[in-house]
Amino acid sequence: MPIPVRACNGVALQVEFAHTVPEAQPFVLNPMRPIDGLEFYEQWHRYRLHGEWLNHSVTQVLSHDMPREKMAMIMKYKDGPDGWAARGNACHKALEKHLNGEGIIFDNKWAPWIDPLLDCPLFQGAEVIALEYRLCDSHKSLGGSFDFLLRDIEGKVVLGDLKTVSKKPAVKRREPATKQLGAYVAMLNDHHPMLPVDECVTVISGPEECKVLKQHPDECLGQWVDAWDFFEITLEDW
Repeated sequence: MPIPVRACNGVALQVEFAHTVPEAQPFVLNPMRPIDGLEFYEQWHRYRLHGEWLNHSVTQVLSHDMPREKMAMIMKYKDGPDGWAARGNACHKALEKHLNGEGIIFDNKWAPWIDPLLDCPLFQGAEVIALEYRLCDSHKSLGGSFDFLLRDIEGKVVLGDLKTVSKKPAVKRREPATKQLGAYVAMLNDHHPMLPVDECVTVISGPEECKVLKQHPDECLGQWVDAWDFFEITLEDW
């Protein structure tokens, strides 16, 4: 049973569970304009730029060499009401609405993940620059989307990705999304060179715990460049 938990001005806002039109861009304090001609099709997780399909996504590039056994285990626990996809969607949606100052309604079973996430010091007093923002690299025929770009209370521009884990001990074991964040840094540098990223963070949300892993953007960018070069070698074998 969904319950209201954090409300705007004390009022829990109605959540629509079905959409017949694309969702509007989130309201942000200093919005970045969407990249002209870039479209994202969530049902296929594919991007299109000026009517042409992009061949790759960041997710695809970073998972192309994953062993089949590992992929099978990941997919085994993806679906269903308690799967990682439902958990991740609930946490991402709650964080997005929280950062937008909107009321939040979610199933009580996700409260152990969402409550510590929304109380994370990183988000307290932060100014939102962009949420769920779509990016592309036309030369690589590549698309990707980051979770959030903030200006924190110290004035630093922080690029972040949210990950969820099923059990509390996994919070400490979860590695940062270094290469993924590096891909977003590279594309942000191309499209928004006047807004340099000061810090990259991976926010790990687990039951009763939230952890923030911080990295320098140059470290993330370097690992992404190496990952892309390795992926590009595999393309030559096709």
